[in-house]
Amino acid sequence: MKKFIVLFIALIFIFPINVNKISNGVSNENKIVLVSDSDAFYTLIATPLSFHEGKIPLLLFKENLTRKHERFIEAYNGNNFIVIGKHIDDSYPKQEFIGNATSISIKIAERFYGDSKFVVILPYEQYNLSLIATPIACYLDAPVLIYNGSDNEIENACKSLNADKIIGIGNISVGNIHLKNESQIYGYINSIKNVSYVALTNPDDELPLKIMDMENIHLKGHITNVKITLFAKEFNLIGNDEKTFYIDVPDGINKIEAYINISKHDSIPYIILATLYDENGKLATYSSSFAYSNQKCYIDTLSINNKGKYKLVVKVYHGIKGGYFSERGISVVNVDFSVDLKIKKFTRACIPYLHASKLTPYLACSHNGIVIESRFATKEYEKAANHTTGGAWNNKFLQNFVNRQVNKTVDKLKKFIGNASMVAIVGDSNMIPMFYYNGSNDVGVGLGIPSDNPYYLNFSVAAGRIIAWDSIDASLLINRNVFYNKIAHGSWMKNFTFIFGEGFGETGGIFHQLPYSKVVKQHGFNARIFGDLKNDRKALEKYNAFDANYIEYEGHGDWFWMFSSIYGLNYLNKVVDVSHVKNYELNPSVVLAAACLMARVDGIPLRENIGLAFIHAGANAFIGATRETGREAELEFIENNLIENDTSIGFAIQNAKIYDKPPTKYARVLYGDPAFNPYEPK
Repeated sequence: MKKFIVLFIALIFIFPINVNKISNGVSNENKIVLVSDSDAFYTLIATPLSFHEGKIPLLLFKENLTRKHERFIEAYNGNNFIVIGKHIDDSYPKQEFIGNATSISIKIAERFYGDSKFVVILPYEQYNLSLIATPIACYLDAPVLIYNGSDNEIENACKSLNADKIIGIGNISVGNIHLKNESQIYGYINSIKNVSYVALTNPDDELPLKIMDMENIHLKGHITNVKITLFAKEFNLIGNDEKTFYIDVPDGINKIEAYINISKHDSIPYIILATLYDENGKLATYSSSFAYSNQKCYIDTLSINNKGKYKLVVKVYHGIKGGYFSERGISVVNVDFSVDLKIKKFTRACIPYLHASKLTPYLACSHNGIVIESRFATKEYEKAANHTTGGAWNNKFLQNFVNRQVNKTVDKLKKFIGNASMVAIVGDSNMIPMFYYNGSNDVGVGLGIPSDNPYYLNFSVAAGRIIAWDSIDASLLINRNVFYNKIAHGSWMKNFTFIFGEGFGETGGIFHQLPYSKVVKQHGFNARIFGDLKNDRKALEKYNAFDANYIEYEGHGDWFWMFSSIYGLNYLNKVVDVSHVKNYELNPSVVLAAACLMARVDGIPLRENIGLAFIHAGANAFIGATRETGREAELEFIENNLIENDTSIGFAIQNAKIYDKPPTKYARVLYGDPAFNPYEPK
């Protein structure tokens, strides 16, 4: 026994343990990189590190970890953190690297890499080139150093790493290999990697947004109203159900935000609808408390050199309403409410809702891919959108400009995509616009049909959009997809939930869901159908309908709700809406919606879209329509590809689009990673 101990000790000295791969006695499978969202370069530093450590998760955070983080960490069994950019208060073992991007990059290179044959130097002043060059470091297993004007600091760091090949990006003079532009960067990547995936993004989502001026306006209102609804017509018996306010909007680029709140509570919630019109009476935006929170409503819109006296109309409903063929109800309102307005003046018109470009190298390298940048023409957009409020969703002239920009991006994709078979569009529709096909003429639901179809390159590749409430949600979404096989476990994986709505939504239940439930059972799923009498939110929650691998809904919808139960005396407290779904805790499931508008994201805050609320709650993918189509109920072809052919979700939709007919062909989109392949029992 002693001989074995002596031999073991000798072997340790001869073949020392690599401390870069094992630290604190914790396997790399338990490590997670946590990155502060405060600087995009923190994420670029962390990306090659996550691959160097054995392809471990990379999650963004703001101040501290949230419940959403904790759920992923628990599923992944993470118990050791590498924290970059900011201190986190928690009890887990961790190594923290705090400081500016340059100092952190040097510390990480020296701590984790030791001697490194390659070093990649990224210029802090050229974020767009740094973004697309980061995959080089991942594929060469090289650290990145962030250059911010000091040659000596970077040169000394390179010497300490004993690097033979130092790759300088952009206008950096340090190094012995220089890649000055995107063509050279892409050429180098293709020389070292067979690229099969593209992450398309707009690096301008990280440009600082300076608020030049901000006006805060606090208003109060009171509504007294008794109203009945008979045969779908409303009759005011006492008073009026709305209050109108007039707001002076100055010239320039102004974002108008309005928060409406009712603090009085009882067993029946007050429902708020807020609508904003510009001085010419044109609809600028609207929303309801269903899209935000209980008895609270939020709207925002952008005014571009369109000053004037705007009209804000606030309506309140407090009562019951039901019946589809003959709607009836009663509302009794006697309540105070507040309106808090913010008018923020900006210097530019392209305002991102989602800052996710920094995540694209991590996503791309997870699938052997590259990052292609799409630069939306900011100044040209401002000129095209002059004297307007809202955006392309309510302006057909502006849609023509947006379509030209999409076509430019598609041309660039064709130039650099090579043999890649998938495209992930990473960003919101402000930064990477959808293409508008002719369709809807109803400004209330949005003009035209916004679509991601052009990014499919004539359906020769699969495509999906990585979009979420914010960058934190986006990082969690990406990691739920990349590490799906590790975090997805449990009996829910065999559950397939069918929900059909009322008001002719039953046809989807009869002609698709009932027969198709037999098909999924043959493939090992536990199929459950929730139709009339148990398709409202309370019943769905009671019977854990959302605890499933696949969740399919056929019925009526809008961008903030699933409108399934409408026959009863009161459907208002039964809808599946953003204000409730955002608080769910879902497994990494697939939500398929054959309903109108549930995937609309243009012209509204991302936090008010029902599809993105499901993603916020934990879903891995949402499939829905961006507009009213009347033909959304064609899901079987997608499901057959997923379940019977075992394709990724991107390829399933790509195949379906080849056979789909307009308007479904245009309106249906995928929010999620096109490479994601959900579990099937057989």
